[in-house]
Amino acid sequence: MVLLTRPLSQVGNLQSLLEDSDLDYVLFPAFEINKIDTAVPSQTYDVIIFISVNAVIYSEEYFSQLLAEPLKVFAVGPITAQELTDKGIKVDAYPLENASSQELLAMPECGELTDKKILIVRGKGGSQTLKNSLKAMNQVDYLEVYRRTPCEVSRLHVESIERFMQTPDGIIIANSVESLFNVIKLAKEIRSYHEDELKLMTLVVFSERIKVQAKSIGF
Repeated sequence: MVLLTRPLSQVGNLQSLLEDSDLDYVLFPAFEINKIDTAVPSQTYDVIIFISVNAVIYSEEYFSQLLAEPLKVFAVGPITAQELTDKGIKVDAYPLENASSQELLAMPECGELTDKKILIVRGKGGSQTLKNSLKAMNQVDYLEVYRRTPCEVSRLHVESIERFMQTPDGIIIANSVESLFNVIKLAKEIRSYHEDELKLMTLVVFSERIKVQAKSIGF
């Protein structure tokens, strides 16, 4: 059985894939995603970096302004890049594996950036890694288009975790460090011993950063 931790509004595709493969799952959302009304910078940029699929989804209404001039478009990973491609946006650089800011920074396309105006499209309060690494040689701005709000324990969480804990071969899918930490917090609030039980389950992650953090807390 798979514990799906994505927001309910964005878990449908994964549900369909699991159902098509006859795999059982339960829903245990760690976050809700809410759009932020924001002002798009009036200046033009040389490079725009999209941090996540959500960054693409919640900035789409601004594409006519953001992409009006020729520029380079980067993404932090293949899934984000595919979301851009599906919307007709050419992606110039993205890591093929281990989607993360660190992997993108390691690419030659990022290493070549000097005296450029760079816009990072992201959620509010995300990692500072990209900006801190690029700002020494470039102007770097943020466009924050969504907010992740941690879920509180609901009836769905209680029913899902109790069912999940009854399976001997549970798999947890963690899309981010923050998601993993909030899953543990929610499970612990339901029953304190669920934290230790979760750490015995198989954990599937999408970046080295999540792997390192997961190991540091006992997975």
